[in-house]
Parts: sequence; structure tokens; C-alpha cells
Amino acid sequence: MGWRDKVKDLDRNEVFDKLEGLRGALIRIFLVIAVMSAVSFFFWKDALHFLQKPLGLPLILYGLPDAFITSLRLALFMGIFLAAPFLFNGLWGALSPLLSSSFPLRYSLLIVLSATTLFYGGCFFCYFLVLPVGINFLVTYGSENLQPMIGLTKYLTFCIGLIFAFGLIFELPLVLLILGRAGVVGYRGLAKNRKYALLINSIMSAVLTPTPDAYTMLLMMIPMQILYEVSIWLVRIFGKKKTPEPEPI
Repeated sequence: MGWRDKVKDLDRNEVFDKLEGLRGALIRIFLVIAVMSAVSFFFWKDALHFLQKPLGLPLILYGLPDAFITSLRLALFMGIFLAAPFLFNGLWGALSPLLSSSFPLRYSLLIVLSATTLFYGGCFFCYFLVLPVGINFLVTYGSENLQPMIGLTKYLTFCIGLIFAFGLIFELPLVLLILGRAGVVGYRGLAKNRKYALLINSIMSAVLTPTPDAYTMLLMMIPMQILYEVSIWLVRIFGKKKTPEPEPI
């Protein structure tokens, strides 16, 4: 039975039960984020120092409340970052009943761990590789007589937006693998639509990157396309195999 048939077979009571479970999971996630953010508030200066390292320049305050608003934003950023395992666990708990035929319960821990690892891997890949290269290009671009004066708020928006964006796009192989196991996509279709995937990746990179320059967009688009190619092979190896049609008698 495919995933479409399973959705059709859910009666109204089951749908309400699953929505109630999703609501409970979201409430728990928000509580975890709130607790993590409250604890992280006491370490916002350390987080600011950590994010400022790739820049290597002092940041400028353009408004009186900038420092206070920054402390709240960084606390929330760290709260969401630290709560990622709980977030993925809650989301998978809501989706797994619809995919139980493709992913038995014993795979739940592996999927949550994979989602968490990919998210953190994307975030650290951005921080250690993409941010230094992108910031160095943007700061040194143009005339040597230009003295950079980077505003605190805009710099944090740039860093946090890019880090979270990379964390999310690194989930692409896992998402396509789940869809492949459920029979929604196949590796032949993914390979055939590679050119459309490149176009979609370009659009997503332009939307997700917090700056309009093409260089930063390329820093996201290239890893996205590589992840898409990896996804094709994962779906080919682990995706749902089509059952051969019986030969006519």
C-alpha cells in the first residue's frame, strides 16, 4: 500500500488524533526552545565573539538598543540551534505514522540522528568554510581606499541566515531518500530532471542567501547541486524497488 492509499484510509478520528499529536509535539518543541534560549542568554557575548571571528573586524552599533536586541536574537538563535534534535524528533514523530510501511519504528532513531547530524554538519560547513571565504570576498571587494564599517545587526542577519540556510539544505539527501523509500520519487526521475533541479537550486540560493551578490549565491548553489547528485545515488541504492510485473500466462 502506497503513501497515498494510507492517507486515504485514515478516518476522521485518526486524522484528529494525529493533529493532536502534532500539536503536542510543537508545544514541547517551543518549550524546549524557550528553555534553551533562556539558558543561552547568559552566553550571548560568547556567541557574538564566535560569530565575529570570520570577520576579524570590530562591529558598529548604529542604534542605542542594538546591543540589547542582539542579545535576544543570539539567545533565540542558540536556543533553536541546540533544540534541533528535539525539533527533528517531533517532526518525525508526526510524519512516521504515514510512512510506517516504508520506515518501521526501529528506523526512527537512525532518521532523527541523521537529520540532526546533517543539520549540524551544514551549519559548521557554512561557518568554517563558506563564511570566511564569502566574508573575505565581500570585504575586500572594490577599491583599496574603502574602509569597511560593518553594522552589528546586518552582520548577524547575514551570518545567522546563512548558517541556518546551510543547515536546512544539508537535509536534502535525507528528505529525498525518505520520499524515495515511500515511492514518491525515483532515481530515474531525479536524474532526468537534473536541469530543473539546477534551476530550482539557483532560485532557492538567491532567496535563502541574505545578500544579493552572485558570489554568496554560488557558495550555496554548488553544495546544493552536489547534495542533489548524492541524493540520486542514495535513492538508487536505498529507494523503493519496483516489484516486477507478473509474466502473462
